[in-house]
Amino acid sequence: NSNMIKAVIFDCFVVLFANAQKMFFERHEELFHNGYKILDELNLKMDLGKMNQLEFFQALENETGLPSDQIRKEIQGALVADEQLVSIIRKLRTKYKIGLLSNAGEEEIEVLYRDKLDILFDDIVVSYKLGIVKPDPKIFIKSVENLNVELHDSLFVDDNKQNVDTAVRLGMQAYLYTNFASFAEYIDKFEI
Repeated sequence: NSNMIKAVIFDCFVVLFANAQKMFFERHEELFHNGYKILDELNLKMDLGKMNQLEFFQALENETGLPSDQIRKEIQGALVADEQLVSIIRKLRTKYKIGLLSNAGEEEIEVLYRDKLDILFDDIVVSYKLGIVKPDPKIFIKSVENLNVELHDSLFVDDNKQNVDTAVRLGMQAYLYTNFASFAEYIDKFEI
């Protein structure tokens, strides 16, 4: 029930920004020895604050043989914000508190500030600062507490089913993000 909602909390990568790593992987799939697994492992280290972005690109160079500078340029160049989603968030801001809840490393989240999108959010929770990642319930609770709303008053939007399932278990309302068009249709029910 949209009347209950006081806050909308968005995931950052793959929702707000294009899935740059997946695009990179698909472009160079034949250079990866263990498929996507290495990206998942490296991302987890970065998200937990145990690896910086330079080390991340270096590890991908070791994996693929591509120069780390080329990897950086390709991935960062593809990190483009979805302007249609940005305009919906601007509208939602007039009525709801808006949070960002992201599994990301310190330098990785910089794209948010690079594109001056940090101003869209009342609160930003990034995993590396806490040393915990979604789907750990503690990080969801932190986001909701920072926004000063209750779990059941919050709508959580993420592309990862495990994260969405955790949000639902915690009593949040949640939406599994697949593409902009479906989300726009869904959010249309929330009179803004």
